[in-house]
Amino acid sequence: MLTTVGQTPDTAIPAGDAQTLHGVAAHFQLGEIIEVREITEGVMNRNWQVTTDTGRYAVKQVLDVSADKARRQHEVTAALAAAGLPVPAPVTGGEGDTVWEIPAGAFAVLPWVAGAHQPCLQWSLEQCRRVGDLLAELHGALAGLLPGAEPAPAQVAEPAKAKAAIDRYLAIIGDLPVLEPFDALVRDRLQQRRDLLEQVAHLRPDETALVSPIGWVHGDFHDLNLLWGDGGQVAAVVDWDRLSQRPLAAEVVRSATLMFAHGDERGLDLDRVSAFVSGYTARRPLTPTELADAEHRLWWDRVCDLWQLKRHYDQGSSSCDHLFVSAAALLSWWTDHRADVAGALGAR
Repeated sequence: MLTTVGQTPDTAIPAGDAQTLHGVAAHFQLGEIIEVREITEGVMNRNWQVTTDTGRYAVKQVLDVSADKARRQHEVTAALAAAGLPVPAPVTGGEGDTVWEIPAGAFAVLPWVAGAHQPCLQWSLEQCRRVGDLLAELHGALAGLLPGAEPAPAQVAEPAKAKAAIDRYLAIIGDLPVLEPFDALVRDRLQQRRDLLEQVAHLRPDETALVSPIGWVHGDFHDLNLLWGDGGQVAAVVDWDRLSQRPLAAEVVRSATLMFAHGDERGLDLDRVSAFVSGYTARRPLTPTELADAEHRLWWDRVCDLWQLKRHYDQGSSSCDHLFVSAAALLSWWTDHRADVAGALGAR
């Protein structure tokens, strides 16, 4: 029986998972399993820390992308690792494949990186600059590995669809026999969001404008996908499931607003935002116009976006409820402080 660290047999790894993990260890030639710990951080994939007689590994059940897409990502991350960047290279199985597909699912293995998450609002300004510099370095390396792309129009959320989603969720909440605290909060925030959409409809970004520069990006670059080593440097950038071609400025702005948000009415830590962006642009310049356009488009997306409620009301999962609460608080603050945000981003 496999048990997690510090747990009792009553909370052991389920038999099905244990059998699968033994199979993964055999397929990837990891050795005999000594200990397993399920990693509960994250909401997209399932992950375990597996210790064997040959070392320690991260085992991932790939759920958020197809197995073929995971293989293509692994080709890129292996090349980044070979170039000396802090990106774990995937382990290959006996047949040279990095993804093992079985009836229980698709599985991949990475070497376990010695490091820890560090809350980004505790980073020094110098750490913020270093992380911005690292993102720029990754963008540069990706540009050297993968084909380029021409400027192209970006998708722009439609306010009519957002209003329809608001009304649908309000109807769902209205039909509930008992309102939980989360339901009541969502109802109030959705009513506010509907009013906001009416007020800012004229600010919808131009859906015909070409957005540039376009490049390959990590796609989900934030503090939970960074591991810090003992020397105060980033030891690993993980979770490359969203590797894709997007506007570079969009990733910079998205990362800044994800990492340095307080999660409440305080909004963003603009000093850290500024340090992060300046670290990026010192290595890979972006113009104020490009950053301003990225800020405008991301803010508009946040006005229209309700993806967390799809998880809660359509899929029956509360795993992202806290993200809706923090996103709603940030949107309210951001809408009232757009000039300050633009200034911190260097967009003016």
